[in-house]
Amino acid sequence: MYKGMLLFIVGLIMYMAGIYLSTIWAAVGTAIGVFGGLLMGISTYFYSLNAKRKS
Repeated sequence: MYKGMLLFIVGLIMYMAGIYLSTIWAAVGTAIGVFGGLLMGISTYFYSLNAKRKS
């Protein structure tokens, strides 16, 4: 549970920082935004893994 929540929060922060940075440096901001989105997507694996264990 905590691993998924941590990945989601870090991914969200990186995604939002990527959006902001893409207004200044397009390539760097885009890369950070994409990596943050990937982290948020990976966190859903840990959420579903935890939900499967409870049921």
